[in-house]
Amino acid sequence: MIRIDLGVVRTFKVRERQSIEFRAEAFNAPNHVNPGNPSTTLTDSSFGRILTAADPRIMQMAVKFVF
Repeated sequence: MIRIDLGVVRTFKVRERQSIEFRAEAFNAPNHVNPGNPSTTLTDSSFGRILTAADPRIMQMAVKFVF
């Protein structure tokens, strides 16, 4: 399973006691397919088939004002 998670945070001072924080996060950054396990029930019609996968790439950003 290949999974690379990244996160970046940067804080900028506005005044002495105030700041703005920028945050960006990426989960499964290369968007590599991570298949689940195949079905192992011999009597199942989907025996040996992989029908699931892990989460796709998810990205999020946020801005926070601290005072």
